[in-house]
Amino acid sequence: MLFKTISEIQNHLVVGAGTDFNRLKPHISNAETAYMRPLLGSALFDELQEYYDAPPTGTLTEAQEATAELLSKVQKSLIHLAYWMGFQVLNAVISDAGFKRTQSETIKGLFKYQEDELKEYFKTSGFNAMDEVIEYIESNIDHFNEFKLSANWPILKSAFIPDTKTFDSLISINGSRLTFLRLKSYTMLVEDLNIRPLLGDTIFDEIKTEMVKDEPAAKVLAILPKIRKSVAFLSTAMLMEESGADLTEKGLYFESTSAGYNNDRNKQPAKQEQVTALAKRNRMYGDNYLEGLKSFLIQNPTDWPTYSGQTGHVLRRDNTDKRAFFA
Repeated sequence: MLFKTISEIQNHLVVGAGTDFNRLKPHISNAETAYMRPLLGSALFDELQEYYDAPPTGTLTEAQEATAELLSKVQKSLIHLAYWMGFQVLNAVISDAGFKRTQSETIKGLFKYQEDELKEYFKTSGFNAMDEVIEYIESNIDHFNEFKLSANWPILKSAFIPDTKTFDSLISINGSRLTFLRLKSYTMLVEDLNIRPLLGDTIFDEIKTEMVKDEPAAKVLAILPKIRKSVAFLSTAMLMEESGADLTEKGLYFESTSAGYNNDRNKQPAKQEQVTALAKRNRMYGDNYLEGLKSFLIQNPTDWPTYSGQTGHVLRRDNTDKRAFFA
């Protein structure tokens, strides 16, 4: 396990010095098993565990400094995830007499809304910190070759939109890894149902193969931004169309301002007509970016000689409330 003492936890989260570490151990272990080991892969996680168990002494090498920094980022994610996963148990006393909550005259329990907000904080912080871990590994991959042995490496490298930061640069999702994870299934659908048919199997597979390389071909780097924009807008449109509101992990909300109140920021769930309008807008943008992708391929025949040469707009019709369905 990558924690031994409360003082280590205090480097990442403000907790009381008298906190019983033994109460936290099972939840830290659960977070490692459920999230961190699958994220890093067994080889890199075990390497990190060895470094933690027997840290080097004296002047650190560049590789050792990188490992120390990665360990810190992993610990940050782990402790937040551990508190989120174990929130209900940590908030109660379990004894032979049953389950109870503690309360005294001077210290009282949180209100329900405070508990909900605190649990959400642990969840969001933990998952967002996982993005920091991945970003750091990618930036220092020469020191973490073990990560290339994990199942996540080829998936990460071959995805048109590999991480939260990339998606957020195209469409704002408030830097939320949770939202990015919700969108992953839709981005894969867009890749299979929109991008592959447009490019054709030969070009699609060529781009995917190049993306996994340390130095992809220049023509692939040039076409990726065109692909990513269409994937981002079409996947968000698809998510909103199918869920009715979910652009974030909690739903699509609009923020308004109320005059005359100290707390004048007011969030309300989006109305159906607002969701429909946004989904339609994003789908239109995505379709337009697909047309731009076609034009790019046609304008660069030397780079993409196998492109079929599709031109023009495909007939697209909103079938909502229509008696005749156009596919």
